[in-house]
Amino acid sequence: MASTLTGLNQRGSRWYINIVVPPSLREVYGKRAMNLALHTGDRREATLRGLVKRAEWQAEFEAKRRGLAPSLIDFISADIAALLASRVRAFVLADDDRVRSDLSLLAEMVHVRQEFQRLKANRLRIPQWDLPEPREDDLTGATAEERAELTGLNAYLDGQAAIAQAGGNLALVLPLAQAEANRCGFSFDAKTPGAREALVACLKAYRQARKEVLQRDAGEVVETPVSTPTKPPKKDEPRTLRDVFDRWKVSGSKTRSADSIAACDRALRQFEEQHKDIALSAITREVGDSYQAFLRTQRSIASKTARDRLTALKSLLKYADETLAWIPRHPWKSLDIKTRTENPRRPWTDEELKVLFASPLHTTYALPKARNGGREAAYWIPLLGLYTGARLGELCQLRTVDVQKIGDIHVLVVTDDGESQRVKTQAGRRSVPIHRELIRLGFLRYVEGVRAASSESLWPSLPIRAGKPSDFFGRWFLAHRKPLGLEPSFHYFRHTVRPLMRRAGFSESTQDKITGHETKGSIGSTVYDHWTLKELQEAIEAIQYPALKLPVVTPARRA
Repeated sequence: MASTLTGLNQRGSRWYINIVVPPSLREVYGKRAMNLALHTGDRREATLRGLVKRAEWQAEFEAKRRGLAPSLIDFISADIAALLASRVRAFVLADDDRVRSDLSLLAEMVHVRQEFQRLKANRLRIPQWDLPEPREDDLTGATAEERAELTGLNAYLDGQAAIAQAGGNLALVLPLAQAEANRCGFSFDAKTPGAREALVACLKAYRQARKEVLQRDAGEVVETPVSTPTKPPKKDEPRTLRDVFDRWKVSGSKTRSADSIAACDRALRQFEEQHKDIALSAITREVGDSYQAFLRTQRSIASKTARDRLTALKSLLKYADETLAWIPRHPWKSLDIKTRTENPRRPWTDEELKVLFASPLHTTYALPKARNGGREAAYWIPLLGLYTGARLGELCQLRTVDVQKIGDIHVLVVTDDGESQRVKTQAGRRSVPIHRELIRLGFLRYVEGVRAASSESLWPSLPIRAGKPSDFFGRWFLAHRKPLGLEPSFHYFRHTVRPLMRRAGFSESTQDKITGHETKGSIGSTVYDHWTLKELQEAIEAIQYPALKLPVVTPARRA
């Protein structure tokens, strides 16, 4: 059956579109033409799909012509992803310009639809697929029927884009993104590092462009951006530490936290201010020594911050050396900055503890209304810190399953087994006996109540920030202690429990075992020493505060 839509053909009850491969590309594709299924038995639907399919392949052929020998890049940076996304949007809007200006194509679409309507009214009618003589362009533009037909097509395409965006169907934009990459002189595939992030940006741009096409159908003015064939850095251009950072932040078996990426980026931006556009190969040990000296002289940053920034850049150089093999050796190995204690921590005093725990929170169970206080968490977490010396993040991420009874000893299990749980070091994985004062105050009853409510978290009302579980509660604790005139932070609890255990005769290694510190000393003390829970319980019970008298005020006891 002849058709005015070039290449549309029917096999049995299904429709196909025949795409002729340009002669200059037949060696590339290994064929002269391809007959592609449109997956429909309805001719009008086939016409719409055929138009889309033909446009996609014309874009593909054009990309192949301009990029027969594109360079394969090994990473898609954020800048390249933004470039591809902008070009995808520009392509969709430019293609819409082409369709709107092609009066013959618009007339063809209307004629096909009208012929279908006639066939439905009279099935014995002989189809008339030949178009009438093309009308002259009299500057009046598309007719009302042509505009309606185009609006229907654009609504269909917008719907498909919406479905793809809702489902994260990145395969929809992969061919178009690759075609735009080829036009810029490079290529990539779905496995290229950074490709997924780039395709997410391209899908958003594609969806936005389809919405803008609908705005044009409604008479809005949407300008088509000019796409310039900007190219990414050539392979023979020198790599920089920024290139290393772009690879590093998306690499590794575990997703890097936003905090660690941001901290590394801050260090890198400071280095780039000192050494603008320096090539990776030019970052010598002398450059490192100069940067190290610069950090030491900055009075506006603490020595620990200076050391962290140097360490961040050393990590990038190590990654460039050992993982990427972009440099022959790590030039800054062993460079370091010694830290000094600008804000020495100390134990809480008895008077400070009295003030802290004399607030209504711990005398009448007046739970805070602030969301970041976590309701019951505000009561129990400071007490757990007071009687365990555990880190705030370790306590905030506790689950109900982390409160266990081993033998006849109740313990807190500090672990990174949970999906969002972390420990600072391997020594942080430990079981800490629960102090009898916490049991007296009703902690185990509280845990049973949370379990009965089927909560996985030990603190159901406490918001947890991904990658930094202590963030929200730490802010609340600061706001809680400041009006009380208290200087010590939550971390001071760790410095409070250790002297109490030391004075009771317990060794430093036992203190480390309870607080989760890496033990200093010989291999014998770090590998071959073991502690029973009974020994650890004795050390925990040595944590005593005679000046502190805490009333039992939890709801279970008052009932």
